[in-house]
Amino acid sequence: MKLTSAFVVLAAIAGVDALTPCSRVATRKEVRSLSSAEWSTTSRVVTQMNNNGWFAWFAYLHTQNFNIIHNCEMFFPFHRRFIRDFEEVGQRFDSSFVLPYWDEVRDYANPSGSAVLSSSYLGGNGQSGSKCVTNGVQSSWTMTYPSNHCLNRQYNNGNTISPMYSPEYIQSLLTRSTKMSQLRPAIENSLHGLVHLSLGGDMTQTYSPNDFAFWVHHANIDRIWFVWQMENPQNNFWSMDGSTADGKAIGYGTPVTHYGDAIIDVMYPTMNNMCFTYDNVMSVGKTTKRSVGTKRDVQKCIPRPSANGNDSSGGLPALVDGVFDNVNDILTDAETYVKSTILQQLPSNMLNKWFPALQSSASNNTQADIPEPPVVAESKPTAPAYTGQTAPAIPSDGNDLAGHNYGTDYSYAEETDTSDYNEATIPVSSAPYDSSAETDIEEETSGSAAEESNAGQGTATADYSAAVSVPTHVGGNTFNEAEAETYSVDYVAYDLSDDSGLDGAGPKYPMPVPAPYSIGFIKMHGYSVNEISQNYALAKQFVADMNAAKYQSPYAKVAQNVLSDLTSAADGVVSDVANGVGGVVSDVVNAAGGVVSDVANGVAGVVSDLL
Repeated sequence: MKLTSAFVVLAAIAGVDALTPCSRVATRKEVRSLSSAEWSTTSRVVTQMNNNGWFAWFAYLHTQNFNIIHNCEMFFPFHRRFIRDFEEVGQRFDSSFVLPYWDEVRDYANPSGSAVLSSSYLGGNGQSGSKCVTNGVQSSWTMTYPSNHCLNRQYNNGNTISPMYSPEYIQSLLTRSTKMSQLRPAIENSLHGLVHLSLGGDMTQTYSPNDFAFWVHHANIDRIWFVWQMENPQNNFWSMDGSTADGKAIGYGTPVTHYGDAIIDVMYPTMNNMCFTYDNVMSVGKTTKRSVGTKRDVQKCIPRPSANGNDSSGGLPALVDGVFDNVNDILTDAETYVKSTILQQLPSNMLNKWFPALQSSASNNTQADIPEPPVVAESKPTAPAYTGQTAPAIPSDGNDLAGHNYGTDYSYAEETDTSDYNEATIPVSSAPYDSSAETDIEEETSGSAAEESNAGQGTATADYSAAVSVPTHVGGNTFNEAEAETYSVDYVAYDLSDDSGLDGAGPKYPMPVPAPYSIGFIKMHGYSVNEISQNYALAKQFVADMNAAKYQSPYAKVAQNVLSDLTSAADGVVSDVANGVGGVVSDVVNAAGGVVSDVANGVAGVVSDLL
């Protein structure tokens, strides 16, 4: 029996919370991989749920618990239990209903071009003025919480959405996070919040579960937690440290907010009523009975592109100039696929800096092995069981929005002072990547960089022998008005600074910088401004390093009707597409004796490079 010292302490507690395998395990799929029949079922079921008051009910629950399920380590356990609750209610209307997920990072370079945000699925941006979504699954719905209104959305860049976090960055966070108190702020303060903020409208309110985008988004956030659990299960699977919103230590026996289940009961998908898994996460519970003394070896396949740009497994479209032409056609989750391109393209010192565990796992090629569960006191859920297909009545005081004002939009468009978006000077305790420290970066890309020799690695002035640490949340760190006065970010999607790598010799399709949080969104969640700033500074440094290393992200191609080639190696000209708050800024760049005019049309979403 493999038990850590922490487990041994817990074993002294009376009672055992055994694993109970699910008799039926639903497989959650990415939205775009659903068959027509499966999406038809999804659309019909969620419409019935809204008609029977469930969207209002779940929006109410999220609102009432908002301040104690964010900015603390209750974040992952609560939302896993919450979306499972939603899924179980849907199965009352149709037993075949399974909640899909949206793999947003594959759309990171051009989110508004995603098929998921089209009339075929979730619908797109809200209408000018009313913000009403008029296409997609919720186009004709009336949302009733906290009062009657159409579903609202307001993209963070007018009619388009600014770039989000890349699959490479999410993979970096997964490989560098060694405990829950690192993983939670790393994901909550990056991809989680930016998707909410990017869609705007209801998604930037405490009642964001009104938008079905909330559910497919949080299914993906939960999937990422599961991916992390399984990437290093000996260390990660049962990792649960940190604190609750009131600063108390969190642990396996801590009751999940609202539901009362012990946290350990929601940590193992396919067990203890967490009767689901994900199509791109390895199977961990195929049998109907599992002894706690049995270990299960599982391995996740990493698709690798062949030399001619085609995926060797035959399951992915070809890469053209190192990128996918259409990310909507891909059935492999993005943060897994890029493992292969990361290992093939990056030199050893960059792997040391941003992907240390990935490098180690590639060389050791170990299989996942889930340890036996810790022994904890028996727990019983405290939330009342639902009966029937009609949602419970919302209490008369249920419109109290937990201290937040209904109608206040916490997105960029409602910021009162756009001067807040001036360049912030945030210190980062790691040297920026210096490609000149490499003897020959092309030699490093000929095979797995993890297998290359030490030749050409960082010099004494650019030492990448240690990974960039993932900040750990400090319990009690919350929003501070004095810190807010110093918060400022000048957002430019494609950075032209000297160390950005965008000098005409970098990747054909550079990696864009993700959009920042608005100060209103930070305040709404009670986040520490300094913690948000620190996380964002690291994300910007990551992008600069990847571009300087000439890394070509396979998901970085922006649709041709949005952006044409951003770089011209022949002329050394870089076209800078700058995203200002609330709209697109057209930058005129004068380089190599010539002028490149970027003409940005926010309404049509078209940018043409005129050389």
